[in-house]
Amino acid sequence: MAKIADSKVPSLEERPWRRATAWLIALGAFFYLSYGVSSWLASQRGDVPALVFAWEHGIPFLAWTIIPYWSTHVLFALSFYVCRNRAELDNHAKRLLAAQVIAVACFIVFPLRISFARPQTTGEFGFLFDLLATLDMPFNQAPSLHIATTIILFDLFSRTLPRWTLPATIAWSLLVSASVLTTYQHHFIDVPPGFLLGLLCVWMWPPAGDSRLAHSLRVPSRFSE
Repeated sequence: MAKIADSKVPSLEERPWRRATAWLIALGAFFYLSYGVSSWLASQRGDVPALVFAWEHGIPFLAWTIIPYWSTHVLFALSFYVCRNRAELDNHAKRLLAAQVIAVACFIVFPLRISFARPQTTGEFGFLFDLLATLDMPFNQAPSLHIATTIILFDLFSRTLPRWTLPATIAWSLLVSASVLTTYQHHFIDVPPGFLLGLLCVWMWPPAGDSRLAHSLRVPSRFSE
């Protein structure tokens, strides 16, 4: 009888736990530092515009959607620990780093602000909004880093989690994408650039291997001699 091949999925002990923790700390610190600096710089300007379509005034404020909005922060932290090997972990982290660097650069060069006044919210939802207010300001809009991060997380979780979880992963991604509008954290103009930024970072850093961008810019050896 033919011997069944061993699974290529590493055991829990073989996963790069320490490296995952190091990436989480480094990227978390970089995010809060760079995001805070760009938001502070925007607050020093008196001419930060808001780009909003007339139809957006019909978007309802749904306080409960702060839960899926906040869930991105939790899943951001967990994502480093579902990576199955060092190459997958490093490229996942590079995707998130690239998204942060590009988004923050846009926030500094072309700052935008949210123009909707959020209704007063109490209870558990109000606590989450109050907590968000301590970390956020009405700037750092386009491209939506929340959307870009959601795209990157979706790609990772859809590959690494069991196949039966895919419908839930899709539903979660759609709900988070909608929540940036229903929590009055973003205007619609911020969403498509965030989506494209996420796709760019996913394309730039495949699950394993070198950066596709670096590879495409590499000079062929026959020309470099």
